[in-house]
Amino acid sequence: MAISKFTKEILDKIIEEVSKAENISKIESNVVEPLIMYTFKRLYPYLLMSSIIFILTFLVALLILLLLIKQIKTKNLI
Repeated sequence: MAISKFTKEILDKIIEEVSKAENISKIESNVVEPLIMYTFKRLYPYLLMSSIIFILTFLVALLILLLLIKQIKTKNLI
């Protein structure tokens, strides 16, 4: 029982310290922002390739649609 009370007090103190504006800004600038930048740098090539593949797929679908419309028009004229 004493250990759980001690643990609860420690956690409350940690939460109190982390909740201070000064500590929040330090955590954001030293932990959160570098983590986000690192993650973005690692994911950037995959996001770029996914975007390129999506755009190319869309262009191919659009080209197929235009070719089908052209084929239907030429069949109607004959």
